[in-house]
Amino acid sequence: MARSKGLVKEELINNIISMIIHGTLNEGDFLPSIRSMSTFYNISRGTVLVVYKHLESMGYIQGIERSGYIVVKKAYLGTSDYELPLNPPTAQMISTDEEESTQQHLTKLYQRKPCKLPAQFIKRWASNYDNFLQQNPSFNLYSLQRFLKLSRGITVDEKSLLLLSGYQESLGLIALFLQEHHKKKIILEDPCSPKIKELFAQFQFDIISVATDSDGLLVDQLPDITDVALLCMPTLQYPTATRLSEDRKQRLYRWAAKRRIIIIEDDSYAMLGFGKNISPPLYLCQKQTPVIYLTQLIEVLGSTYNLAIITLPPMLVEPFRRLNQALHSNYPPASFSIIDYFLSSSYLMKYLTTLVEERQAKTQIAKIICTERLPTHSINFQENGGFCSFSLSKSNTPKEFVNTAFFPITPQWVETSDERYFLFPHTLMSLSELEKLSRQLLPALAT
Repeated sequence: MARSKGLVKEELINNIISMIIHGTLNEGDFLPSIRSMSTFYNISRGTVLVVYKHLESMGYIQGIERSGYIVVKKAYLGTSDYELPLNPPTAQMISTDEEESTQQHLTKLYQRKPCKLPAQFIKRWASNYDNFLQQNPSFNLYSLQRFLKLSRGITVDEKSLLLLSGYQESLGLIALFLQEHHKKKIILEDPCSPKIKELFAQFQFDIISVATDSDGLLVDQLPDITDVALLCMPTLQYPTATRLSEDRKQRLYRWAAKRRIIIIEDDSYAMLGFGKNISPPLYLCQKQTPVIYLTQLIEVLGSTYNLAIITLPPMLVEPFRRLNQALHSNYPPASFSIIDYFLSSSYLMKYLTTLVEERQAKTQIAKIICTERLPTHSINFQENGGFCSFSLSKSNTPKEFVNTAFFPITPQWVETSDERYFLFPHTLMSLSELEKLSRQLLPALAT
């Protein structure tokens, strides 16, 4: 049943006020535009305007001519009828040669747009670089806390957060920790990123591969062993674009708790959101077993500043911090300062809105390509994902787009030798490139 306009309006007011109360939105932050909020919540612009005017009359936000609305009040200290809890936003390749070729082409695609931060922000930061360093000699973890709460609904103590200079560096730290605690075996999803498998192989781990299917990791095939680690991608598995079902999540918790398993939740490919329910991370439900949460900032920052975040369960905070201090300098890289500045700035909310809108536009075109332009047999497609996977018969494979738009993978569930699976990383392409690809594939469909 459709919700009434009054209920939608009240929900939106509650969400925004709660984000201000809990410090997710700070004084000076720009709210998303009326048009963006209208699209995001699927309501009329008039309703959004009424909400913003109501919040303005209450003193939470203020309209700025030709700029939008900004937050003018810090965390609310009194009581309010609207003070409600914040709803949380809530491969193995075909052959070695083909694997190397595919990875090389994918890497080039990732590196085409190395920096995504707004140009006006970069200019402002650079012009105030010396003053900024004097005022902020160290990284302010509050900005990361705010970012994780805003984008993934995770509330975490700053002692549990580690910021590292890259994804591989984070995996390396985790691998060293596991070795230090006599865990020499790791369970990996199959297929998974070749970089993950190679890193743990270099650390001389015994790698146990467990297959995935269209509902994610095959939990029933997990081995009956104890004191090992499992690395999985439950929210959006790379490269198959599957999501672990709720039933399998519960079975995974029970399996891990019974066998003293450490779960490493790689959330790197979970797309950003805010104020909208999305699949919650395993990290939020770790009463039964410890979960190390790992994510990247590549969707926000691009490959130039692709920092990584590790969030730890309480029992692992001190050993991880000691190991990290032994391996890394006390002086953070210069890239940390610009990220700290950006995540704490008033640019963040508008920028996240722009990213989500751009991703949604690309997703719609990608869906048309997968469902209407290609004679696909099966599709793994998440509406809020940045990539998808699908299968084609070899005779219908558009060879001219292999390793430029579609990248070969071989999931375990492929049953026939005539069927080929492809990764389609559509958010790495521009809108114009996707539109052109859609037009180029149209004649093939017609024939």
